Amino acid sequence: MVLSAILLTLAFAPFGQFYLAWIGLVPWLLVVHRASSMLKAALWSWLAGTLFFGANMYWLVPVNGLGMIALMVYCGLFWGLIAWLTRAAGLLHLRAVAAALAIAAVWTAGEYVRAHLFTGLPLLFFGDTQTPILPMCQIADTLGVYGVSFWLVSLNVLGALLLIRGASRKLLPDAAVLAALTAASLAYGVWRMDQTATTPGPMVMVVQSNDPQSNKGEKSMSDEELLKFHLDTTRQELARLGGKPGTVNLSVWSETVMPPLNHQIHEIEYTMLAHNSEMAIQGISALAAENRMGVLTGARYWDKFHWIDMDGEQVKFPADQRNSAYLFQPDGTFGDGPGERYDKIHLVPFGEFIPFKHSIPFLYRLFLWLGPHYYAEYELQDGSDNGLTVFALRNAAGAQAWRFVTPICFEDGDSALCAAMFRPGADGRKRADFIVNITNDGWFTGGENAQHLQSAVFRSIENRVPQARSVNTGISGFVDSVGHISNVVPVRTAGANTAQLLLDDRLSPYTRWGDWFAWMCVIFSGGAATAAYGRRFFHGA
Repeated sequence: MVLSAILLTLAFAPFGQFYLAWIGLVPWLLVVHRASSMLKAALWSWLAGTLFFGANMYWLVPVNGLGMIALMVYCGLFWGLIAWLTRAAGLLHLRAVAAALAIAAVWTAGEYVRAHLFTGLPLLFFGDTQTPILPMCQIADTLGVYGVSFWLVSLNVLGALLLIRGASRKLLPDAAVLAALTAASLAYGVWRMDQTATTPGPMVMVVQSNDPQSNKGEKSMSDEELLKFHLDTTRQELARLGGKPGTVNLSVWSETVMPPLNHQIHEIEYTMLAHNSEMAIQGISALAAENRMGVLTGARYWDKFHWIDMDGEQVKFPADQRNSAYLFQPDGTFGDGPGERYDKIHLVPFGEFIPFKHSIPFLYRLFLWLGPHYYAEYELQDGSDNGLTVFALRNAAGAQAWRFVTPICFEDGDSALCAAMFRPGADGRKRADFIVNITNDGWFTGGENAQHLQSAVFRSIENRVPQARSVNTGISGFVDSVGHISNVVPVRTAGANTAQLLLDDRLSPYTRWGDWFAWMCVIFSGGAATAAYGRRFFHGA
């Protein structure tokens, strides 16, 4: 069990030993097979899963150590449930190819449920490990990253069965079937990468401030310092590129690096914050206009102010807080209304809202009691009421030229949400041309930055779109529509980089139909669990 956790940890970023994922689950499967009971198989698997997630998400400890432990135990539970169903349904006793496909379906279903239950944890999918061999990742444009996970698990099951049953001629036909599936996936990947016909898109700059945060949300730079850094760094990068207005079409600044930019901010008593907001608007507008360049920045949205007591002082506090993206056009204008900004939809539990407010009220009240006394006031509103904003970027001449969407932070791990952002309307075209991800990873250290980038690669493959990423502590850079990463700003450094995006007109099956494959795995797993329970209930087997 421990060996599986170690092998899989090394397979993921930042270590990147992708080939270890081909055998990483074999020790776990052997324990599942040899455990003296289903309960022991499930408990040992739960422990192994907890160790795996702990080893790969240790970067949560500085933010919330106790919360991190609880989350790891919860995530490890999925390994336990997969082991229980594998034993209860007798999947390891099936013919080898059937066992491989069945267990792969159960594992894939587990990943899908983990990605969505209780708002979900869409990170550390088994398929993410394979980004170093991009041809094997291209099936994601039809099956999602779940298809790559499915393939990997099937390989691991075959490896485990070779050890359990011994290498024999009886396994040759089954091995041949799985080898054919692997060859077909590889051939499909090579074909999809070779057929790419791209057209030149906008020149995009990504700016990285290297602005870490404390676990209380305190930034290492003030609003004034952040504004100055982004203005100066953008101008320096423009000068490096020749300084001619219109050379760069869009400069991207990361999540929440600016103060609230919506006009309602002037209703509050925090005169310094309102002043900083006005200075940011003026500075960004001037930068955009003088360089005939769009600027996309992350910032808060604050509205519906009311009086609250904060540490004995009466202050005006926003009842409507949002994590937003604002676009300044090349003429310096910008809008802050619905549809003119993007408000983050997939909020992070405890970081951006307190869960269970309506579904499990007593747990909600417990979380409030454990937190600061004004904890209830700090709750972001999601942007679902604004819809999936598509920004229309004008070129230097003022004509609409490109469309893009802006998943914020870990929304670029939510494959279903990103697919919805591109899903075509009546005209049959993708709703946007590319992704711009703005992220604040300043809370975290360790391997989180590399893991986040590795996950984001699949959103470009799934939807056949290029991507620009501005991450405050890295890794900022670019991903093309088949998953190649380029022009990165290294992690925990300050700087900027620029690249021309190459647009891909292909409309992928995944964009059209989303997680149909993962749902098939969920349905199969539900049927297997029902059959196993029914068999034990009626026959005592």
